[in-house]
Amino acid sequence: MNGTRRFVGGPRRHAAVLALALLAPLAAWSQDRAASGEATLRAAARADYVLQCAGCHRVDGRGSTRHGIPDFRDSVGHFTRLPAGREYLIRVPGAAQSQLSDADLAAVLNWVLASFSAAQLPADFQPYTQAEVAAARPRRYDDVVPVRHALGRELAERGFPLSEYSYGSHRQP
Repeated sequence: MNGTRRFVGGPRRHAAVLALALLAPLAAWSQDRAASGEATLRAAARADYVLQCAGCHRVDGRGSTRHGIPDFRDSVGHFTRLPAGREYLIRVPGAAQSQLSDADLAAVLNWVLASFSAAQLPADFQPYTQAEVAAARPRRYDDVVPVRHALGRELAERGFPLSEYSYGSHRQP
């Protein structure tokens, strides 16, 4: 040989193999960073839930039936089975009137659903987005009680019972 190295598959293949070898650690780092970013977003959403929602719904999502605050656990995910129910979660007073940005409210809603009611989500569930929240949020309910009762009846008829909701029960038709 004349001192020149021959690469099996030619120089182009060698360049591709070298590029992959150099990029593999970068790809792994990028995946780790993405997972870390997702964990940070989940932690931020949980913190926002604690600050904005847990005062009524409690840190563990159990609410307070005695005070008319529904339990999120094993129930709230059913709302997402109906377009009006999905929108309801954005438009309820505590969500619509919170100090959270639209993006942060979307993250909190997704965190609540994943944390307290993942098994009740439909198979085709799509996470809330900032755009979806921004579109629905300004249309606040004048009276949320009849909306909640109507959604509860419709979901129960479909075999998806919600947690007890005693607030405004004296006005239930």
